[in-house]
Amino acid sequence: MQVVEHSINWQTRQNHGFEAFGLNTQTLREVTDVEATSEVAAAPSKPATRFEDDLTLAAVKVLGHSRFEDVLQVSRRGGLALICDQGELKVFKLIGCQADWKKRWARHVGWNPARRAYRMSAALAACEIPVCPIERHGNVGLPNAPRAVWTISHFVGNAHTMRHVKESLQPGVRRAMHPQVKTLFADALQMLRRIHDAGFEHRDYHAGNLLVISRDGASELRLVDLETVVRRRATVLRRARDIKRFLENFVDPEIYLEVIDEALELYAPDEPDLRASIRSTPRMKALVDKRGVRRLKPPRHLR
Repeated sequence: MQVVEHSINWQTRQNHGFEAFGLNTQTLREVTDVEATSEVAAAPSKPATRFEDDLTLAAVKVLGHSRFEDVLQVSRRGGLALICDQGELKVFKLIGCQADWKKRWARHVGWNPARRAYRMSAALAACEIPVCPIERHGNVGLPNAPRAVWTISHFVGNAHTMRHVKESLQPGVRRAMHPQVKTLFADALQMLRRIHDAGFEHRDYHAGNLLVISRDGASELRLVDLETVVRRRATVLRRARDIKRFLENFVDPEIYLEVIDEALELYAPDEPDLRASIRSTPRMKALVDKRGVRRLKPPRHLR
């Protein structure tokens, strides 16, 4: 596959983005070299998976070729590949709509995640919410995913997911502790507040769906994976759902209440009533229980 011959160059390009965050580039280089070397060594004997075949076939049907600059992700949900489209780097995304019965059923009755992502990309941008613009979308029938859909979006260089940056700067630490991670944590919650106040609910807002972009020594966030976004009034319950989803990657069992209070203070700094309302919702109570109360219970055989 074309993926392998471009993979090391892609890793090299990506590593430059970490320098702006003050990461240990030598350590990262060693890690990526090991990953790239093992991938290249295993490539000749490793057969393509069904999901890789689906991504390749979808590209052939949509683009007329499968000359990927790199394959960024492949799973049962679909895949992401870097392509050169009209002389520019773009991201080709396949959404299989076969991950679970709910998605298969929803697709039967007209749900189209690619169309929604395309529309929400334009709507969010119109409200000055930073996103990675989706330029085109469509349907593609595959043997394993007859109702699959696809999008082509703008590629952003020197970018990594917030989750990746967090794990690189403070490996094994859940709470935002590193100064740059704390800044990104605050920026993400403030962006979420802007999304809600603009009349949107994301429904899958987490560090893996936020791109961190390095520009002139500073960093900015952009929203990706817009298939779950809906345009409707953000009630307290809906606000709580997005906040809870975001905090699941940051709440430390030892200091879970501090993390939740810190996040709510960043989300609604001058609105104690709103913070109290969000904190009292069943979703936030479930987060508290999951990260704290249940952990403190004695083992079942000692009860």
